[in-house]
Amino acid sequence: MKTKLKRLTVAAVAAMMAATVMAGCGDTSTSTDGSSAAGGDTAAASTTGGGRTAGSKDTLVILSAENFLGNWDPTSHTTLAQLHAEWICFNRLIHMDTDTQELSPELATSWEYIDDATLQLKLREGVKFQDGSDFDAEDVKATLEKHSSKDSVTTAWWSQPVKVEVVDQYTVNVRMEDGKPYAGLINMLCMVPVMSADDIADPAKLSAGYNGTGAYKFDKYENDTIYYSAFDDCWEGAPKTPYVQYKYVADSSTRLAALQTGEADIIERVESEQVSVLENNPDTEVITQLTTELKHLFFKFEVEPMNEELVRKAISYAIDRETIVNDILQGYGEVADCYVSSTVWGYSPVDNFPTYDPEKAKELLAEAGYPNGEGLPEMTYTTSVGFYVKTKEYGEFITANLQAIGLNVKFNPVETATWNDMYYQATPCTMIDGGWCPPGLEPDLKLNPFYRSPGLITKFVDDQLDAVMDKEASELDSEKRKEILANEVYPLLAEKCEDVPLFNSMSIYGVGSNVKGFKSLPTTSFEVKDVVKE
Repeated sequence: MKTKLKRLTVAAVAAMMAATVMAGCGDTSTSTDGSSAAGGDTAAASTTGGGRTAGSKDTLVILSAENFLGNWDPTSHTTLAQLHAEWICFNRLIHMDTDTQELSPELATSWEYIDDATLQLKLREGVKFQDGSDFDAEDVKATLEKHSSKDSVTTAWWSQPVKVEVVDQYTVNVRMEDGKPYAGLINMLCMVPVMSADDIADPAKLSAGYNGTGAYKFDKYENDTIYYSAFDDCWEGAPKTPYVQYKYVADSSTRLAALQTGEADIIERVESEQVSVLENNPDTEVITQLTTELKHLFFKFEVEPMNEELVRKAISYAIDRETIVNDILQGYGEVADCYVSSTVWGYSPVDNFPTYDPEKAKELLAEAGYPNGEGLPEMTYTTSVGFYVKTKEYGEFITANLQAIGLNVKFNPVETATWNDMYYQATPCTMIDGGWCPPGLEPDLKLNPFYRSPGLITKFVDDQLDAVMDKEASELDSEKRKEILANEVYPLLAEKCEDVPLFNSMSIYGVGSNVKGFKSLPTTSFEVKDVVKE
């Protein structure tokens, strides 16, 4: 198991983060049984499906810190809790070891480029979905085309739609819609949940419940809890624990109490102040995991003066991220030095990345024609409270940093639902705090939505950035692609200063000492098929 990391350097460990993928993970959804997500503060349910007692060895109880949406269509969202829930039920075409980044077969047994733009996959035979139907090439075609479709929410992960040709029952050819090479395609196939073509053809069925090929099948959803049971006909073999409950419990203290009493086996998003409680309890353990998420301060380019590069750079140099990480966030995570997390494929620290230098910040303001901030309008810095950890505390600190160089900044902490509404708008504020936790290690999962024109949050448009991202995305030689990312893409992002990456997030889990085989992932999903309770 991973242990707590602490470093007091520029790579210092940053926040235990309640990582969200997109702002679409609001707190106001309704369960399929009509219960409100806001009612999720109760302790773990006392029984599982089938009447088995929570806490027994045949049932694994996991408490989520984020509500479920009640819509089980994997292409209808980019929400972390749903991604976690899907990971339990679905397989992917290719497996990526998140520690080594090495690839191995999953539902695809082999893959090769038959020309510069076409990836051919040979598929595993004899695989069944949990409804008893057979898996084949038609399912892969339907899945990839649906997942990347402009009509699906998950199109946010893709630069453009995918087109799939069925060669025979267990062979497909995959290419991008424009017919050009796309270097990230193989990595993308490591994160897409493979669905049944029949389900995709019936939207009501697709949204009613999961039907994957993985080790656990979806039984029901009630009282903010997803109930799973072992899929005995899984091609990988049946899981080691027969039943899983995945329950939304909003309050961190309630989650902690449930773990301590044995009502829960695993809890998400332990707060840093709670770590010592778990470490001092012989019945509980702490697992930490650096994630694919970066927290950012985003500039809204349609709000003056965010259209001025020198002003943006002044703000970047004014922020003391090491103090945020080491003092405010108590050392959980990692200070950012790139525009993707250090867990992501192709990560490289950026030489021209802005570091804390308030004098340089003042010089840049003067060069822009605003000595000591004179002549600049009031700026609003908005952040959410109640979801991400310590956003109010470090937001107040960042505001003070900016005021120290002469900027007139108003700090605006708002509830998560309000922040959700503001996050993607062009002009709701001057700056906004937010995060992005890609469900895979492919860098384009971050680069495409954030930095390809127009930027998803900032609305920034830049032809030069688009051209260099096109260059890296079309380079099929992995080592050459990494060089383009390190030497061209990331340095240009630092030059343009579209936003300020603050820190890489860290997940903190509380786990019962009797739980063996739990594996946390950088995407904040987790593996439970090999879990046993002693």
